Amino acid sequence: MHYRTARLLPTTTLLLALLPGVTSPVMAAQASRGTSNDGASAGTWQLEDLYASPAAWQQSYEQVSQAIDGLDRFRGHLTDSPQALAEALDAVRLNAYASLRADEDLRNSTAQERNNRATRLMAHYGEVTGYIRPELTGMDQSTLAEWAARPVLKVHRRFLENVMREAPHTLARPTESALAALAPVTTTGNTYSLLTNSDIAWPSLAIDGKSRTLDQAGYSRWRESEDRDVRRRVFETFWPVWQQYETTFGALLGNQVLEHVIEARLRHYDSALAAAVSSNDIPAAVYHQLIRSANQHLPTLHRYLKLRQRMLGVEQLHYYDIYPPLVTSERRFTIDDARRLTRAATRPLGAHYSKLLERATDSPWTSVYPQRGKRSGAYMNGSAYDVHPYVLMNFNGAYGDVSTYAHEWGHGIHSMLADESQPYATSDYPIFTAEVASTTNEELLIDDMIRQADNDREKLFYIGQALESLRGTFFRQTQFAEFELAIHEAAEQGTPLSGKRMTQMYGDILKKYYGVEQGVTAINPDFFIEWAYIPHFYYNFYVYQYATSITAAHHFASALKRDPEKVRATYLNVLSSGGSDSGYRLLKQAGVDLATPQPYDALMDYMNELMDQAETLLERS
Repeated sequence: MHYRTARLLPTTTLLLALLPGVTSPVMAAQASRGTSNDGASAGTWQLEDLYASPAAWQQSYEQVSQAIDGLDRFRGHLTDSPQALAEALDAVRLNAYASLRADEDLRNSTAQERNNRATRLMAHYGEVTGYIRPELTGMDQSTLAEWAARPVLKVHRRFLENVMREAPHTLARPTESALAALAPVTTTGNTYSLLTNSDIAWPSLAIDGKSRTLDQAGYSRWRESEDRDVRRRVFETFWPVWQQYETTFGALLGNQVLEHVIEARLRHYDSALAAAVSSNDIPAAVYHQLIRSANQHLPTLHRYLKLRQRMLGVEQLHYYDIYPPLVTSERRFTIDDARRLTRAATRPLGAHYSKLLERATDSPWTSVYPQRGKRSGAYMNGSAYDVHPYVLMNFNGAYGDVSTYAHEWGHGIHSMLADESQPYATSDYPIFTAEVASTTNEELLIDDMIRQADNDREKLFYIGQALESLRGTFFRQTQFAEFELAIHEAAEQGTPLSGKRMTQMYGDILKKYYGVEQGVTAINPDFFIEWAYIPHFYYNFYVYQYATSITAAHHFASALKRDPEKVRATYLNVLSSGGSDSGYRLLKQAGVDLATPQPYDALMDYMNELMDQAETLLERS
């Protein structure tokens, strides 16, 4: 599957200060912005909506650099009055130009330098404003609670509630400032990204009489080949490249994990997991329930793997047999097909949602096609509150690319709904609900494709796509979450984390999920290096939210299919609420409690129903 982020991490965005003399990206782009959708037709994005030119970005950068230092004037006065506190909290917002431009071509040193400058500026901002939380936590908390209820601080109420909740874990001002200043040094994710996307010399493999480059995009494409020998050779060629860097990847991820563990201890959390989920106000019980439910339902995964073995017609299922479609399809899709199918599938979400989606997908806001040096995978960046979202993807024409398009613009419309309903301070929705918006679109789309299939074979193809999505998004992401928890717990216990050790730990979990001991799947130990391929391990307990999100998404999608009028308002309210409350509470209030087994059981019932349909079709074919 593709790995997606709803909003880029703060350290990859450019901070702008809403102070006199600082240019808004909207103002900077007014002269160049038009109504043409030529970019949408060409599959390119128009970043001039953020800044008219790199020179305009540079001018704003210089203004912001000066303005950030001015934020220090609030030091010692935050607690003077609610009005003084409100003025300070209104002083900042984010912009994404540097990161998006850099992702167009990771080999472009000028763009990378611009992105690095933005990252350092963000770190400087964190250092300068490191006094805010300590000053707020140092004041009388009952007074702060009373202030938070006043109209002048209404838009910042959620932030202040989080400050009070995390007060026991907020450190003294010098320590907070030091941690912020060290962020670029202690974060190894960017180094990992540059290594895997730009510096590694990827091998070539002869496929269909042509030399094919097996970079990450090539691997994602050719691992789905109908030719089993091609798949085997792809795996046997691709993974040894990662093995060559096992020690380096181990050092990068090990240092990142150690940073998580050390900071959690400094902040007096019981564990790195507790610290990570606390930042989004999610109970750790959700994480543990997810892993318990996935392990309890491994027989459902094994049933699917046996069905895959049967439909592929192989005597023994191997790990390189996981990705090809259960039934082949000759159909190829264009980006126009993706646009049309996504619009049709999301009609149950109502007229307003459809209008926003039409505007977004008719505009030059998407970088569609792969090109040399471009960042792999797909993501949506909606951090420019007063502009609009952008989507990056690598469209190759398969159904999975159509699904990715629907997924990413699920994120995009989520951002648009939140931005139009929330002030900036509460518009940035939590990750916990971000993937619900995108994955609901995926299920609505696949349901349409199954229902509209012309024949049994086509129906089996789309059922297979739905089943593979459940394997990849629920079981695979929970498998990743279990590994991530294991390596953090190992570090907390003082166990050194080498690349070799992580390969062994990952292999043990992989074998359990894929039923190696039961003979369900055979896995070459050379493939256990797969952990190094997963960039989201650098995001601090991020991947579990894909699995919880597909669980919540199924709840909403199934209800929307049954009775859209009944559930639409409840669902759209979750999206429009942005970051005004905890994602866990927003979903619980909408009827989905992810700290309990029931939603996961319902998802597994759905997976078994799909397999029942597939087996019925197979019996009559």
